[in-house]
Amino acid sequence: MTYQPKSATVLQTTGYRWAEFPPHPALARWVSSYWTIETGPGRHVVRTVPDACVDLTVRLGRTPRAFVAGTHARAKRWRIRGRMHLLGARLLPGTAEQLGVDVGALTVGWRPLDDFLPRAAVARMVAGAVRATGVGSRVAVLDAFLSERLLNREIDPRLSAAIRHVFAAGGHVAVSVLATKSGAHTRTLVRLFEKSVGLSPKRFARVVRLQAALRALPDRDNWARLAADLGYADQSHFIHDVRELLGASPGELASLASHTR
Repeated sequence: MTYQPKSATVLQTTGYRWAEFPPHPALARWVSSYWTIETGPGRHVVRTVPDACVDLTVRLGRTPRAFVAGTHARAKRWRIRGRMHLLGARLLPGTAEQLGVDVGALTVGWRPLDDFLPRAAVARMVAGAVRATGVGSRVAVLDAFLSERLLNREIDPRLSAAIRHVFAAGGHVAVSVLATKSGAHTRTLVRLFEKSVGLSPKRFARVVRLQAALRALPDRDNWARLAADLGYADQSHFIHDVRELLGASPGELASLASHTR
């Protein structure tokens, strides 16, 4: 089952352009999507919600540079002033480590990509994105950069099996079951997740389940039924997860689901 997070970003601003694109089919197991955003002058608030992915971001414009940002366990708000032009790749869980990024060293904020990858290679990729004319050409630059580094790499099979099972279960699965399915001892599985995904397996499953809620909510109006369908013991447990992970009140939840990208 392919994991398609609703999206990690909600923009509370006006005068922006956002677009999202699929990766090359050969990269579908590594990359959820590419995205681009341009904002005008003024103040902007970017709200991010957990999606268990790592973002590779190229800042275009006056001082181009590539960055990488780790997964985060709770919703965040970022305040930005002025124009912004970004191009990004949303890397699926486990991908960043295969790319050469030390996921455990990442924080919620941005780290320069060349802290982890060869500086010359990163500089060539950034220069290619800057020179490219049009979004399609810029996406092709990311496709080429990631293809060169990922197509012959493999995630630890125990971690890969556990991730697939979480996706298939929509996040409603116990860590002990994941250990059995993956063939790894529970403590080993926890280490694999923390090292390669940046979240514990329990937190990862909670994020995947909340992402399932975000995808379902725009078409659902019965929260108690949705909570039951997602495997929550009752509606109150569902609302608790929504408040803790998404930073939303029950009244905000439907709006959040409708405006995430």
